[in-house]
Amino acid sequence: MTATTPRRPSARTVVAGTALLSTTMLAVSAANYALNFALARLLEPAAFGDASLAITIVLAAAVIAATLQLVASKSVAADPASIEAVRRTLVRGALGAGALAVLVLGGGAWHFADAVNVANPWMLVIVSLGLPVYFVQAVHRGALQGQLRFGRLALSYGVEAGVRVVVVLALVAAGLGVIGASVGIFLSFLASAAIARARGQRQARSPRPEGLPWSVVRPAVIAAMVLLLGQTLLNNADLIIAKAVLDAQVAGVYAAAAVLGRSVFFVSWSVVHVVFPVIASGSSTPSHRRRAFVTAVAIIASVGGGAVGVALLEGNALVRALFGNNYAAAGHLLVPYLVATSLFAIANLVAAADLARARLAGPIVLMVGAVVQTAALGLWARSPEALAQGQVVGTAAILTAMMTLALARRARRRADRPLD
Repeated sequence: MTATTPRRPSARTVVAGTALLSTTMLAVSAANYALNFALARLLEPAAFGDASLAITIVLAAAVIAATLQLVASKSVAADPASIEAVRRTLVRGALGAGALAVLVLGGGAWHFADAVNVANPWMLVIVSLGLPVYFVQAVHRGALQGQLRFGRLALSYGVEAGVRVVVVLALVAAGLGVIGASVGIFLSFLASAAIARARGQRQARSPRPEGLPWSVVRPAVIAAMVLLLGQTLLNNADLIIAKAVLDAQVAGVYAAAAVLGRSVFFVSWSVVHVVFPVIASGSSTPSHRRRAFVTAVAIIASVGGGAVGVALLEGNALVRALFGNNYAAAGHLLVPYLVATSLFAIANLVAAADLARARLAGPIVLMVGAVVQTAALGLWARSPEALAQGQVVGTAAILTAMMTLALARRARRRADRPLD
């Protein structure tokens, strides 16, 4: 057996590995949420708004990392023997993206700090320096995923979250504030990268191969980037707009509502991770893909509906319990924010399903809708309520457009079907 020969696990092993990965991702999301709650307790609202912006940058970077991981996973799963060539090509791209992030975010930190009212620009510099490491580790995570090495992959997620929570809380409690939070984020990238890379180093015993021609991976990268742009804008633009147009205290309160509102998306992202390979697999039958998709929609809708119900009944009490009385005003924002996030989560699933089937319609609709929504919020939203309500209208319009396209595509297939 060569170093690149994949294991051929049983169905039980695949199911167990998928369950492990999904459970770990949910636990990591829970840890990150707990970190947000702890920071809200340790920091004043204005400082928490700055820390929330740093976390938002990481979330945006996580979408880029997820794109690299997705492309690596699909490429390795399709051709296991190409693993080293895939790594070599995508690592180059990851380093390029990381260098650009350092140049733009780190080099322009003082300009961005003035634009979005960040007290200390060094926070942006420190976070930017960790992004090249984060992007490269995403390639190695994708290779592990493509080989179905879910244990090692789950460990990398767990180490990242563990180091981030422990170091950030220790440094913030020591009085370093948002700078301490940024250093903790940076160190978490280094720790998780060491875990994700270790497996690849032990396997790479043969002479280093040439990278794949860019033309081989370009279609998948472009398609994933289209989806990425839409996800990034829809998931993060409102917090940046809030920092730019609202009072610092009000922006911090809005950030607290966003922390809770985003919970539906993070649950949906773990569902997409599990369902995506089923939809993308050439061996899956249309009925199998349909069942997987419908099940995923049902899970996301149930989670979103349950979250909205809790917010209606106990939203104010929940905000006070988790964040403290300084954030009480966030309670009335929860319902519209959760409705918007639930609609976005379903739209994201539809777009990802299109991507899995090599269709660009869903990702393009998501990206165009995100641009329109972001522009509208930036031009007209001047209050927390307007930001939340504007997202309900925008995500509902995006999902309606996607479903209309899907129904039209289904009608065309039926019309083209030969009559008996």
